[in-house]
Amino acid sequence: MHSLTGSVELLAGFSVTRNSGINNEKTISVSGVRTVVNEHAVALIKNDNIFEYKSEFYVIKKLNTKPIGESIKIEATAVHKMFIDLRDNYVYDTQKGEKAYRPEAALEIALSGTPYAYSVDTTGLPTSVTIENFGDANSLSLLEDIVKKFGAEFECVQNVIFVAKEIARVTDNQIRYKFNVQDPQQEIDTSDIKTYIRGFGKGVEAEYTSPLASVLGIRHADPVRDNRYTIKADLLERIKSELYDRIDISITLTYVELLEMGIQDIRKGDYVWCILDPFGIDVQLRVTEKEDYSDPSKSPKYTLGTLTKSSTDIVSEFNRTKKVIGKVIDGTTGKIKSSAVTIGQYTQFETGYDPSQIPRYSLASTTTDGLMSAADFTKLASIVLGPDGQVTIALASETNNGLMSAADFTKLKHIKVGTETVDISTLPQQLESINQRLTALENK
Repeated sequence: MHSLTGSVELLAGFSVTRNSGINNEKTISVSGVRTVVNEHAVALIKNDNIFEYKSEFYVIKKLNTKPIGESIKIEATAVHKMFIDLRDNYVYDTQKGEKAYRPEAALEIALSGTPYAYSVDTTGLPTSVTIENFGDANSLSLLEDIVKKFGAEFECVQNVIFVAKEIARVTDNQIRYKFNVQDPQQEIDTSDIKTYIRGFGKGVEAEYTSPLASVLGIRHADPVRDNRYTIKADLLERIKSELYDRIDISITLTYVELLEMGIQDIRKGDYVWCILDPFGIDVQLRVTEKEDYSDPSKSPKYTLGTLTKSSTDIVSEFNRTKKVIGKVIDGTTGKIKSSAVTIGQYTQFETGYDPSQIPRYSLASTTTDGLMSAADFTKLASIVLGPDGQVTIALASETNNGLMSAADFTKLKHIKVGTETVDISTLPQQLESINQRLTALENK
């Protein structure tokens, strides 16, 4: 722990979760309870003070405390110091008009006034890009604008910001279901899909309809308005690139590190082989986000780069499904085609049953048959479930069946011991009476 006044204390007994994504804020979440061992360090957990974790510095921005008996529980969220420093630094100068910038020149402007240097790997990057009225924003916004326009990524190590086409390693590491993966999850998001877009340039217009419109219909995207375009073909390429007519599939999983097999080092940005049989996935994907923990027994969690289904892939898949269904279902009547049902010479059906028709059943009731018989419905309706969702069976009595029959219950109530008949239902009261007498004798 570092305070703004320069005090430094070692914080013990707290757990840390670190989350880091490509071109996104790197954060840590810290939680624990104040004890006599760590109370000096806990006193420094205040907003804008700094956690030092694995040689990196994080500024506390959110702090929550609540009493736990005579102590307090503390939960804090801290953001990597680079993001805070760049967000708090403002570049007031503006480079008027349109100007072509090399990445180094743009970074020189964006990071002016900050303690951060930069290093650029120009492999795969455009030599320069045109930026209009560059400046007049905080340094973080300008940095994000630069990497977006150059199609690049950035990562901060110590006080150096590295910029490259991809900050990545291509590895042979495998993430395989039932081998080193727990709880894989697949998320498919279609909320932003559009199928039609228009563009307006200087004296030219263009429009584009995605092949996906044949499946989903016309869904309008926001138009592109940019007077830099004077050629229709160039504007058309731009609006095609702007249209979101695909399905992104994101994979999140917990990775069990297998040190003895040499699989132990997967970092954010790495390309790894992802083999998840339940999802039909066997491709090389990129790790776009990593969440790890100070607890060494807790496996890190990874989010892998999205698998993208293009509009043409989606339409092809839809048409294949439609073609298969069309062989069986009559598109006009919605009924199974008689030609699609092959009946052998020995096949027999109940009277009145037509195998080419899809039967439709109503729900059953206590008086009417449906998906089940009325008799079976009555039996199911009589089943009683307990609060745990398990079937509850009533206890037996002399007159009602339950866990045993009423007759057996009556027999068990009266057990003959020697010449005496004992009513076992009175045994608890008799035993309690005996215990009370014994206690009285012992106290004399």
